Amino acid sequence: MKQIPKECCGFSPAAVALGLTAAALAESFYGPAGVCPPRSAALLGLAGAAALSLAAWLFGFWAALAGLFSGRGPLPRAAGWLFFGWFALEFARTAAAAQTVCREEFGSNALIAVLPLLLLVTWQMDAGALDRSSRALWWLLGVGAAICLFGLADQMRWQRLFEAGGGAAGWPPVRVFPEYFALPLLCTEQDVRRSRAALLPFWVWAVQAGYAFVLALVLGRPQADGYTGLELLRAWAMGYFSRLDAFLLLVWLAAALWRLCLLAFVLRRLARLNGGQKAPAQQPEKGAQR
Repeated sequence: MKQIPKECCGFSPAAVALGLTAAALAESFYGPAGVCPPRSAALLGLAGAAALSLAAWLFGFWAALAGLFSGRGPLPRAAGWLFFGWFALEFARTAAAAQTVCREEFGSNALIAVLPLLLLVTWQMDAGALDRSSRALWWLLGVGAAICLFGLADQMRWQRLFEAGGGAAGWPPVRVFPEYFALPLLCTEQDVRRSRAALLPFWVWAVQAGYAFVLALVLGRPQADGYTGLELLRAWAMGYFSRLDAFLLLVWLAAALWRLCLLAFVLRRLARLNGGQKAPAQQPEKGAQR
């Protein structure tokens, strides 16, 4: 059985996409509502995702050939510490977003106490365990999205979509995540060569464009400033329960905590490689090879 190189974490593209989905949803939650028309988010966002995907594939192919994440030599070590700082920044952003949701929506600072324990457990886990746990979270996110759409169906109006798209179309904001350009570090060589991992920007585009589309169908273009994407969840109701948006935020919070675990795992791997420590080669997990 072929071993995964020691510099590779061995995550599947779907597992990495789960973390990116959590990050994209956080931006949709707290971004200003109605600023970017849904048609611009769909069409121009698709062009941006295609450009990022091509750049990620080319960079990943070159990085794999050059051994950029091997930790041996001046260039790999400089690149390793650069990506270490980039991933650390993403860790701080994700933790801040999760803490904001806990404090503003649930009136709790429990994340401050839970996060160190979660990271301690993650320190003992391997990539295969994290990869397998992502499947359950994908199912949970899918069920939550389906329930949300079902609760919003009677409030959607096509007329609002056309009104929301009537303004000046601007280029939607594009976030560049470190996962795009760390494919040889995160995924297997087989996934990088088959371009599976390079499709990660399309996951982010699909989440943000879909959220903008549904937001426009339900709320149209907000007439006042200060509205955020969270208004979409607050508009959701099924007639039997109140504050069901809290359930959806809990689902997102679970995905955000999983992303924090993944980022902590990557930071640990980069620190070991940049410090010259040898990480044992891993046997490929079934979930990581899909």
